Amino acid sequence: MTVFRNLPPDDEEELPRPVYRPVWRPALIELAILAVLAAGVYLAVPRPALDAGGRVLTSTILALAPAALWLAFSWWPERRVQRPRRGLLSVMVVSFLVGNGVTAPVIEQFIEPGRWLDTVAGITRIAGFTLTVGLVSELSKYLVLRYLAWPERFERRVDAVAYSLAASMGLATVFNLRFALLEGGGQAGPAAIAVTSMALMQQAAGLMVAIGLMRLKMDRVRAFDMPLYLLMGALLQGVFTAVRAGLLVPGFGIGATANAPLSGLIFAVVFALIIYAISAFLISSAEQRDQHRTAADPVQRLP
Repeated sequence: MTVFRNLPPDDEEELPRPVYRPVWRPALIELAILAVLAAGVYLAVPRPALDAGGRVLTSTILALAPAALWLAFSWWPERRVQRPRRGLLSVMVVSFLVGNGVTAPVIEQFIEPGRWLDTVAGITRIAGFTLTVGLVSELSKYLVLRYLAWPERFERRVDAVAYSLAASMGLATVFNLRFALLEGGGQAGPAAIAVTSMALMQQAAGLMVAIGLMRLKMDRVRAFDMPLYLLMGALLQGVFTAVRAGLLVPGFGIGATANAPLSGLIFAVVFALIIYAISAFLISSAEQRDQHRTAADPVQRLP
């Protein structure tokens, strides 16, 4: 007589690992946690003013929060998939170094937006920020991606998004740490919202660079189309900064929304979500066109 028993699973048996790490879901999780954290700090932390040392310490810790979330939700999970995206951390670190050594000093010492952009308004303010700070920032991301990831690491269209978010996080961390360490930071609540807004703006604008590099490899667009995508990313930064400052308080500093922090946070979250949604739609549509072309052309299916 055959006896059937429920045998315990083999301890060494592992569940099949996913082939790729999803990109959009972790990005949205990071966005949600940052937004809740920033709003929570603003609403929960007592209002008594911190002294200068307390502002610097608190702002420094908060400045590192977006990068810590990126490491936890975007970089670390790559270790658990079959085909991880190599070099994400290198892109983030090099972007940080380039931003701190070149991008930020150029903006602060040569462009000096606070000296002349504060005196203009409307379209002039948007254009001024776009063609200076915005363009320098997006060019920094482009150069890092161009020489560290493109084209060999762009196997799928969404890979461009993953590497772009890494480069943008490196640059955002530079601006946030310089705000904390060189500008003296701010009170806990406004500082939390300020660094969150900077991280979301940089990552949203950087998606234009991602789409441009992706199309340059996979759609065989003209090489001189790439400056248009750089300009679009710079324009997003210009619109974000000018509208945010115009709606709340004058000025372009990272702490520009300190007098109306929650309004600044809501604007940053909505702005990032809109750019994420548009970028995801464009990439998804391009992937569907790729699938249709492959299905229609048997030669493309050959290894």
